[in-house]
Amino acid sequence: MAIFDVNSCEEKIGYVFKDKMLLRQCFTHASYAFEHGESDNELLEFFGDAIIEFVVTEYLVKNSLGDEGVLTAKRADMVSKKPLLDAVNEMGLESFILLGNGQKKTANESEKLFSSVFEAITAGIYTDGGLSEAKKFIYRTIIAKHEEKLKKEKAAKPKTDYKSMYQEYVQKNKLGGVSYETLARTGPDHMPEFRVAALLNGVRLAEGKGPNKKEAETKAACAALSKLKKQAGK
Repeated sequence: MAIFDVNSCEEKIGYVFKDKMLLRQCFTHASYAFEHGESDNELLEFFGDAIIEFVVTEYLVKNSLGDEGVLTAKRADMVSKKPLLDAVNEMGLESFILLGNGQKKTANESEKLFSSVFEAITAGIYTDGGLSEAKKFIYRTIIAKHEEKLKKEKAAKPKTDYKSMYQEYVQKNKLGGVSYETLARTGPDHMPEFRVAALLNGVRLAEGKGPNKKEAETKAACAALSKLKKQAGK
């Protein structure tokens, strides 16, 4: 039996297994299991695939990140082999994988091998610690990376300055003065929602919501500008 550094492996995964042999099984390829008479990770891989898809689907639906077609495409991207492979590499788990002699030459080139290990680890954590622990693992390794990617994409896109556009339109057409009014602040401190009104000559013209005043004002300005243009037939 090959030496398996349980403590180091658990530290990299971020979860301490109660069943240490289950942890070892997560990393045991069928080729090694055949040669050494151990249990392989194929059933765990199968189970883990379903768990990952469920958790990612729940995340996408709860966060309302698009319609069914958009969510299906996002889910397919998030649970594909590439992000799972990347997660295994980033955690530095390659050296823990137990392979038979015939598999060792192609191990570093096998995308399926690494993604399968990730799926097996997920199922192992679920079996050992329950859904809550499995979710934490998936959120930390897959969903956090997805959110980081979204933030980078959002930052790379030039933002339309609707507040300036609204101000300029009002001035150009001599419609009066622009101001904003905060109507409400709801939600917990870590996830607030602001509701702001865009005013024209002190009269509420449109409203906008956002996680901060700036974004809420921008949305209100966009709605106000759209309303004025519609009224003007533009």
